[in-house]
Amino acid sequence: MIELEITRRAAGYLAALNHDGYDIYVPKEFSEVPGLVSATGRKVQTPMLSVTRNDFTVGSAFYQFLTKNNRYVGGCAACYYDLGDEPFEAFIRRTSKNQYRRTSDPIHHIAAPVAEEIGGRLIYLGELELSGGERGRMSVLQPFFRILMGLAAIKWWPFDWMYAFVPDRHIKLTDHYGFRWKCEHAITWSEPVPEGRLNDHWLVALNRRQFTHSWTQHS
Repeated sequence: MIELEITRRAAGYLAALNHDGYDIYVPKEFSEVPGLVSATGRKVQTPMLSVTRNDFTVGSAFYQFLTKNNRYVGGCAACYYDLGDEPFEAFIRRTSKNQYRRTSDPIHHIAAPVAEEIGGRLIYLGELELSGGERGRMSVLQPFFRILMGLAAIKWWPFDWMYAFVPDRHIKLTDHYGFRWKCEHAITWSEPVPEGRLNDHWLVALNRRQFTHSWTQHS
């Protein structure tokens, strides 16, 4: 049973964090999120995952925070989209126009591999933030993010793709998170480029088969 395998792996990541004095908090109320995000040091939420700009439900999104010594020192989030027959390119163009409050399509070009490969039941991961003391510590970052992946997979199984956007300067770190599919210059934006977006962003992803293979290995 895949959910049991995922739970076991996630428990191992949580044990590693607990050993170093950390714990995980998943708020039950969306009203808690803005204050907790601010506590981690993140100044603003991205439009894709902002609770003030999206009508999320407990079935469509959740937020995960890292705690240590009664302080919130990290955060990240996941949300779910079942696109059905809608192409990913059409979805991204449509939602980006609304998210960035543009009167015209803010996207100049979407890379062909992204448009052709990604689609169906999608889990989007983002808002990853660690405070100064924890930032850059892979021994913390990896288990923290992989717990998010595990919880998201259990919550929305069976999904088709799990994906995130990563700037070029951080792309080497994505192997530690477990992503197996990458596309550089995933989206080229029309000027002015929306705040928080970069033309050098990669789209990193893994499909359900890749996730299952990775999370059921016992090495």
